[in-house]
Amino acid sequence: MNVTEINRLDILAHIMGSFNRAQNTGLNCLIFLALREQTTIAYQKKEWGFEDIPQQIIVWCDSLEENDLIELGADIAAGLLEELVTDSRDAQKAKRPTVQGIEPQKQPTLLSDY
Repeated sequence: MNVTEINRLDILAHIMGSFNRAQNTGLNCLIFLALREQTTIAYQKKEWGFEDIPQQIIVWCDSLEENDLIELGADIAAGLLEELVTDSRDAQKAKRPTVQGIEPQKQPTLLSDY
């Protein structure tokens, strides 16, 4: 895909389909650092060394306008938050005790019963 044809949703679809949580978090850090420091994401990657983020994604992100880049960062953060909520719900379900019926058993007679 040509850099001029790429948009925020294309990047988001690509990273949501192939990035893990660490990569999503790292890319988001680079995006917001670049915005804060008024640099490129490529510069921030070089400075911080997040080598697990593919260079093609960096190039695509750097081609976005500032507002689109902010929206991409927000989209990534929302995806991470959704993942955390889902993980938390799954953990809560796993902790719930299951109710099991107890079959009555004959108690042995005690010596005191005689």
